[in-house]
Amino acid sequence: MKKTLMVHIDGIPTHSFEELGMCTVLQAAHIPHLDDLARHGELGRLGIPREVRPFTGELALLGLLGYDTQKWYTGPGAFEGLNLDVILDGHDVAFLCDFVTVRAEDGWGDGKKLGASLLMDDVSVADLETEDARELIDAINEQLVSETFQFYVGHRFRHLMVWGGGNTKIVCRNPREALGKPIDAYLAKGDGAKLLCELMEASRLILRNHPVNHDRVNAGLKPVNCLWLWGPGKQVELPQLQERWPLRGVVVSQSGPYLGVGRACGLQAVNVEDLGENESDRLRKMADMASKILEKHDLACLHIPFSPCSAQEGQPPSSSLFVEHLQHIDEHLIGPLRQACEGTGDVRLFVVATPCDSQPEEGAHTSPVQYVLYDGRKVHDESSMAALHEQEASALPLHNAAAFFERLFGEK
Repeated sequence: MKKTLMVHIDGIPTHSFEELGMCTVLQAAHIPHLDDLARHGELGRLGIPREVRPFTGELALLGLLGYDTQKWYTGPGAFEGLNLDVILDGHDVAFLCDFVTVRAEDGWGDGKKLGASLLMDDVSVADLETEDARELIDAINEQLVSETFQFYVGHRFRHLMVWGGGNTKIVCRNPREALGKPIDAYLAKGDGAKLLCELMEASRLILRNHPVNHDRVNAGLKPVNCLWLWGPGKQVELPQLQERWPLRGVVVSQSGPYLGVGRACGLQAVNVEDLGENESDRLRKMADMASKILEKHDLACLHIPFSPCSAQEGQPPSSSLFVEHLQHIDEHLIGPLRQACEGTGDVRLFVVATPCDSQPEEGAHTSPVQYVLYDGRKVHDESSMAALHEQEASALPLHNAAAFFERLFGEK
């Protein structure tokens, strides 16, 4: 079986930006290594079913690993639970439980209810340490835990809540969608949503007076003043990849649900959230890590979430920062990995770019993703495609992702 190095660049904006001359991020970025792979590798598009669910990184990974996402994807909360070794029973629903910062026009909004008067200010709280987060979760458990609701400590801003007998059909939104906006349009809706919002409101009362937040405000930092509950999912037991192929692999990511999918499939999972002093350093270390993984394994899957920076003054990252982030990926990850594949028939480089698409369009049940498959010894003749971007790829046929994985690992 040929070794495969999969790089999943997850969540690239696909729309054009006025400040980029009406180009997309892929069109505007200087990415010579990715463009060269596009010219000399096998190019294509894969369709990943997602029904009416938001298109997320872990859902994409499930499809890329050959699973029927309509059958096996229950929601990110369930896979975060697998990552944290939280055992669910058939009646439990697991929710992602993120610490966020909300604010009002005249302060942190301590006296205001969840609604239009509050704006989403910070969704990743990059300076929150896990030990401080543990204190906050412990305080919430002391006051809110019951036979119905339990909270579990995760890592930094991301944690888990399990609702015994909960409803997976509650419509919950990723807090990142609300960044810089009034939160009322992004609050949970549907049967059971009122109870979920009451839990979030109760968390604000607990967090506002906690010593961790007093210390943060005194140090000039934003308070962590609300739990945001979203991403419901029920217990899942996937058939193992090893049941189909003698495949050993490792998933490398900083995302808990993504790592949970890897573990559910029977792969090893490595968390790299604290790897490297900055993003470029992390990318270089991930490239080195991939080479070491393939010395003993058949598959190394590197997950690169496309969220290069946190909010600035409550606003999403600018298009120029997206472009800069993609250029760093090309220089510090794709370049070294391509060089490692050159001249060898043992390793192929499989680069997948999935779109940023949190909420599906009406009637859209499949998300197309672009890929390039590069084999250092089987270099294709230079194709007519000049670069790797949406306009060039739009005319390519759409292949079934699960069938493509069968083809990849069915080859001898």
